[in-house]
Amino acid sequence: MDFNVDPDTWFVFSILFISGLGLFMLGFIVVPYLLRKKQLKRLHFKFERKSDRYEMIEQKISSRKEVLLEKNNQQLKADLKVSLKSLLKSKGSTTEVLSFYSDFEKIYPHFTSSLQKNIPNITSNELKLCALLRMNLSAKEVGELLNITPESVNKARYRLRKKIGLSPKDDLDIFILNI
Repeated sequence: MDFNVDPDTWFVFSILFISGLGLFMLGFIVVPYLLRKKQLKRLHFKFERKSDRYEMIEQKISSRKEVLLEKNNQQLKADLKVSLKSLLKSKGSTTEVLSFYSDFEKIYPHFTSSLQKNIPNITSNELKLCALLRMNLSAKEVGELLNITPESVNKARYRLRKKIGLSPKDDLDIFILNI
């Protein structure tokens, strides 16, 4: 048996064999790469979906906390008004006054610190005056609580306006409400 292979046939066969081997090797490299890329897309999508769910849950929790804090704040404000009315009726015993100021600090926790930041040399009596002005009390009511006359309250308000540096056109009550 004489097996002769034509050189042209051998050349074509070699080219086909090398091409097939190259495609086979390319398939072993490209197919896993594409599968890995597809899997990474799926994982990225799952991660985004989970992070979106997490953000939604976090927003729900924060909104519930805000509602709860708002309810507590409204309740504290109502309690503060009730304690203020009882304080005005009873002519202000020391313990009631202290409880009023502690309740005021619960409702407006940053009020005194922001006042001290704006007015560094503010006294404790001026802080009390500002707290009572924050509650929109008249000069007569403030005078009853601080055991001073309404004229003294007006003088204290004038001194406070000077210390703050407000012009006569500016309103002290609006300044205090904005703090």
